[in-house]
Amino acid sequence: MSENILKNEKNRFNNFLSIMIRRYLIFIIFIAMIIVFSVINPIFLSPRNFKMILTQASFLGIVSFGMTIVMITGGVDLSVGAVAGLATIFGVDLMLYSGFSGPEGILFGIFCGAFIGAISGLFVGRLGVAPFVATLSTMFIAQGLQYAVNGGESMGYGFPRSYLFIGSGELLNIPFPIIIFVVIFLVFLVLTEFTKWGRYIRAVGLNQVTSKLSGLRIRTLTFSTYVIAGGLAAISGLMLGASQSYIQPNLGDSFLLDALVVTLLGKATFGGKPSILGTAFGVIFIKTFETGMSMLGTPIMMMNILKGFLLLGVLLLGSFQRKMD
Repeated sequence: MSENILKNEKNRFNNFLSIMIRRYLIFIIFIAMIIVFSVINPIFLSPRNFKMILTQASFLGIVSFGMTIVMITGGVDLSVGAVAGLATIFGVDLMLYSGFSGPEGILFGIFCGAFIGAISGLFVGRLGVAPFVATLSTMFIAQGLQYAVNGGESMGYGFPRSYLFIGSGELLNIPFPIIIFVVIFLVFLVLTEFTKWGRYIRAVGLNQVTSKLSGLRIRTLTFSTYVIAGGLAAISGLMLGASQSYIQPNLGDSFLLDALVVTLLGKATFGGKPSILGTAFGVIFIKTFETGMSMLGTPIMMMNILKGFLLLGVLLLGSFQRKMD
């Protein structure tokens, strides 16, 4: 009798352990990755390196939050990289050549990004154009306008201090980009998880027909997500430009693919659904991986290959976890 009880308890424990490993394997891999990088190079866990990882994650994370919100509705925004570049060039051009202050240039830059996002939202939400086609079109438009704003010239001097502060300043010994990232993360975590708007956009992503029959304003909800994505892309671009003190037309080109990678990574990690929390984890995961591999001297070409295999592995793992659950 006692042997059967012990055997049942052992089986229950093994089943519980198996479920926990399957469910949290990606987090286990993340912790193991940190341990390995730290053993190979003790500097990896230094406060300075930790700050650098979070700062780099901030630039990518904010634009990725916009991508996430669009993906919650079942769409995609291919224009975020081009919008980030255009908004930055537009805002900084106003500061340098039109007498605008730093805050004014930043606000107009964000408005520019939101305006391009509104164009995408108009085509997708109001006119029913496929998100891929609509945002691909606005991507090309934004890329062309980057060169039209100031003749395609780079800008590398004369920036207002108030502008440079958003990319390289510190507040209470905390890099300001991290503060902006945390604030935006908390705002949109609350909006997407604890408000009617968040529930509505998720309902739209799950089933547009049912949402429409339920009386939801699908067009307006979809439109709002693209406006937000454009505004957040602008913020990321302006922050990145301020951190580099150098603005050029291809500033935000890397944002598109990286934003897709971290959003999909977060989606695979958190139950197969795009979420702000999942994207935050995804961006920290990717930037930790990139930093660790860079400290090992990994070439950029090999880094992209490894990121591709990493994403593929995580997606397959997420699919396996959902099937087992």
